[in-house]
Amino acid sequence: MKFNEKELAEASSGPADIEGRLNHKRAHKSVIIILGFKEKWFKLRYNLLFYFNINELGQIDDRQPAGVIILENYSINLDAGTTEGVFAFSIAFRDEYEKRHVLSGRSESQVEKWVNALKQASYEYWRFRLIMLQEKLLKITGKDPLLVYPRNQGIIRDVAWEPASTFRSHVRSFTTSFSSSVVTSTALNTVTKEMNLIEF
Repeated sequence: MKFNEKELAEASSGPADIEGRLNHKRAHKSVIIILGFKEKWFKLRYNLLFYFNINELGQIDDRQPAGVIILENYSINLDAGTTEGVFAFSIAFRDEYEKRHVLSGRSESQVEKWVNALKQASYEYWRFRLIMLQEKLLKITGKDPLLVYPRNQGIIRDVAWEPASTFRSHVRSFTTSFSSSVVTSTALNTVTKEMNLIEF
């Protein structure tokens, strides 16, 4: 997926689900030399994990993200106790498991917050939650909650979508009944004009 710089900057602006400083590096098993960690500012918005560069003075360059990780088809793994460090975790993707984003925090509580937030970021996660809630409500109420149309104050969706009888529909049925009997052309023209006025 490709983004242009303007789109990326716009998508990264606004309130975050969670944000903060983390150390980051890319790891690939096929590459012998792995670059060390660099401190970045991470910002999670929905299923997009943006990261921003931090300069030598510790200031965040939040004008433009350095990159974005799209959180779909992924897993979060705790890498504590490995060579990555005590408070490390990684993001790996199903199709490219060897390529990982390795992140590390400053404390166990910080890592726990990030891991929990990242696990709940994907569309897959929320779809699964929706299905589970749908099944629970169906067991309790005996009705599928997704078939209830909330804008119609609890009316079942299929009932709410049935064609309602309106003034326009009465006029149409009125013209239909006329067509079965013998009607003069002037009467039909009058009804047609009335219909045109109503439809506008």
